[in-house]
Amino acid sequence: VLSVAASSLIESKNKEIRGMSTLSLSGHLVVINFPDLSKVERVIRELRHDDALGDQLPIVVIDEDLEELPVELQAAHIHYVRGNPARDATLHRACIDDSSQAIILSKRTGDAHSDHQVLAVTLAIEARTPGVIMVVECVDPETEELLRKAGCDHVVCTTRFDAAFLASEARSPGTQDVIDDLLTNHGQQLFFTPIVGGTKDFAAAAAACAARGHLAIGVRRAKRHELNLDGGYALLAGDSVITIGASPLRF
Repeated sequence: VLSVAASSLIESKNKEIRGMSTLSLSGHLVVINFPDLSKVERVIRELRHDDALGDQLPIVVIDEDLEELPVELQAAHIHYVRGNPARDATLHRACIDDSSQAIILSKRTGDAHSDHQVLAVTLAIEARTPGVIMVVECVDPETEELLRKAGCDHVVCTTRFDAAFLASEARSPGTQDVIDDLLTNHGQQLFFTPIVGGTKDFAAAAAACAARGHLAIGVRRAKRHELNLDGGYALLAGDSVITIGASPLRF
């Protein structure tokens, strides 16, 4: 009996490593596409280091071509589903309906043709589960508008950022190090915190943030931002204050 149970357990584990299982998860995060191990590891490391998400965050990787989950990701307790992420059957096996967020990576780093596959996946998820927050990577800046129309919540265009980083570093050497510190989930980070009721202007918001160890640098309003504001800048309901600090800001 023990031998049968052990064999069944091993077979089940092997199926999951090869991405053949149908998972049973909720509140998890789905990473779609596997361009290379180094990139996926970096993304997962940052996600699990995030105070808001935590190091126990369940993560599922979906990819069509990866034959077996690398041992590095097995050791990190990452789940794997193999299949076309633009198909309902694959998304169902990854429990996309019960996930909290999906990150769609470019299938091939730097290849603009990957944007077509990313767009197809975005449409598939939006049609099936419009409540899932999608953060999507694209290569061609002209694809951004299409992705937003398709329903993705946030788009990161790597080509646009590469050009901006190169120009900024040439103009102000050291810019990359500062941005890297702000974007990684350690040290000082950028935060967006909703304005609490009764805060009338930017000076009052900045003072409240300073009392909690944060430096206020601007305001986010209706998906636009204003930086280095005058203290009298009037705040509206729905605004978020943009700050730099070591941990999430709580009023």
